[in-house]
Amino acid sequence: MSELVLDLAIARARFGERTALRDVRLQVRRGEIVGVTGRVGAGKTTLALAAAGLLARATRASVDGSIAHPAGGSPPASFVFENPWTQLTELGGSVEEEVAVGPENQGLAPDAIRRRVDGALARADAARFASRPPRELSGGELQRVALASGLALDAPLIVLDEPTAQLDPRAAEEFTRALRALAAQGNGIVLVEQSARVLRAAAERVLVLDEGAIVAEGDPRTILRGEAALEPARAGPVVGAPRTLEVRGLSAGYADRDVLRELSVEVPRGVITAWMGENGAGKSTLARAIMGLVPARAGRIAVSGVDITTLPVERRAPHVGLVFQDPGAQLFARTVHEEVMFGPRALSIPRDQALAGAHEALAAVGLEHDAQVNPADLTPQAQRRLAIAAAMAARPPMLILDEPTAGQDAAGRAWIARALVLQASRGAAAVITHDVEFAEHLCSQHVTFARGQVSNIRVLSA
Repeated sequence: MSELVLDLAIARARFGERTALRDVRLQVRRGEIVGVTGRVGAGKTTLALAAAGLLARATRASVDGSIAHPAGGSPPASFVFENPWTQLTELGGSVEEEVAVGPENQGLAPDAIRRRVDGALARADAARFASRPPRELSGGELQRVALASGLALDAPLIVLDEPTAQLDPRAAEEFTRALRALAAQGNGIVLVEQSARVLRAAAERVLVLDEGAIVAEGDPRTILRGEAALEPARAGPVVGAPRTLEVRGLSAGYADRDVLRELSVEVPRGVITAWMGENGAGKSTLARAIMGLVPARAGRIAVSGVDITTLPVERRAPHVGLVFQDPGAQLFARTVHEEVMFGPRALSIPRDQALAGAHEALAAVGLEHDAQVNPADLTPQAQRRLAIAAAMAARPPMLILDEPTAGQDAAGRAWIARALVLQASRGAAAVITHDVEFAEHLCSQHVTFARGQVSNIRVLSA
């Protein structure tokens, strides 16, 4: 029997008075991939932090139990966060410098650091953007950098929290193959994941958590029988409907690199459209260019017939709302209510209309009973839904969501679908997503991007 890399027995883990884990036993051996799944708030991330030895050190949790890493190692475990932006140290100007931070802190010789970095980038399929600045990468590309940073530590145990949430389907398949290769090389792996498809492909064993306890354990092909289905809600485009968003001949990029090349796309009124394509195809750059965060070098952008191409960011807010891949970067108020009221107040919308818009948006995402909660106390998944509500509260005609279902359980995906249906009833929405099932059920128009241009448009019937 292979060597243990994790031996965990937790009777209780608490945050203040709240119990996050109870009666959890987990052993992981070299060569083994163990999956962890469950609804939002079930304790998955808490267990992942505990497995990596970070729970009591990096949080205010009190832990009653034992966590051992019998295989040793320095460090004995590496942790890849759910949000890849969280993992960025920004101590280097390029991806390879970012990945080198861990080995440098381990005091390795320069040639050993070089070998670690090159090997980690290759295994994470991130070598092709080694010289690029991390902040210019898409969410999926950055997720590979986060994985490479974890691999570069050469720890016996690798703990990953929702690592495929930002990856396109092809990249997710490659990622699962990479995990199996790591396990074959002797790593033990704990994989926290919402996708039953990924767990069935990668893990030999899976734990299902609920309210901090293990409620099922076994072969993922047996106990995970499929993804929770959404009720189809898509509305087909109305013949002759005006265009809510119209982009013509748009070119944009970073420094001396063009990402979008004479791109043209439109979204008719009443439509929820899916913007799809591989990581790095230009989807997020398009969203930022529409919002004015990336300057247009050529072309025209119009929303509901209003040309916004040259408007500053603050003057685009009445026309278009954008929720980033990292929604936490958009949240800053002390309460959920203040967060959703900020946009309407900044636009000088009358108070009664602002309150109505805020209440409508919170109800649409299922947060109307959390109005006085501090956004920092919400789960990352609820924070994402709050950012969507904040973008909707001023009722802009166009809404763009970047990877809104990342890390969401079935209930969260359903709330986001309801919000998008509301948005389509008064304008239009574009969803940047790799969640094919979500797009098939909800989006009547699928636009695929490749190398900064539209490569395919598919219209689905209602």
